[in-house]
Amino acid sequence: MQLRNLEYVDQRVAQKFLDFINGNQNYFRDNNPDRHICSFFLPYDEKRKLIYLGHHKKAKDWIPPGGHINQGENPLNTVYREFQEELNHQLTDEKVQLFNLSIKDISGNPLHKCKTHYDFWYLVRLKKKNFKFDRNEFYQAKWLTIPQALRKMKLLQYANIIKKLQKIYFS
Repeated sequence: MQLRNLEYVDQRVAQKFLDFINGNQNYFRDNNPDRHICSFFLPYDEKRKLIYLGHHKKAKDWIPPGGHINQGENPLNTVYREFQEELNHQLTDEKVQLFNLSIKDISGNPLHKCKTHYDFWYLVRLKKKNFKFDRNEFYQAKWLTIPQALRKMKLLQYANIIKKLQKIYFS
């Protein structure tokens, strides 16, 4: 696992993340429904300075698409599978890179059976496309400028990751 721009990654989160992976062979949802690994992917158009977020039904917030890592997958495989499932688009030669990590306590959300998500954050560089997003997952999804995205996002932890993205790629 190689994180680009490591100085933007919260080192406490990275250490907790690594401790979880190193101390636990059961990090798939099927084996550990309480605490497991997921992959977010954030489509971004660097030229137009846009990112793609969805108003997620279970999270009740604007977040990047993504999903749980299935048995036998690695986090990058999950990005490719979930991109097809959630945005109806097959990734081919787009640049996909690991950007950040987060740990989210979701135990207070009755719509989730999970308690903690350990999330890999991947950037997917591509030109703006009109994705056909999964309406079972999202109320709405669209391309946004960073300021528009930050106004919509409720979760400070995720908004801070988007702010870091802005510093690195859109400044």
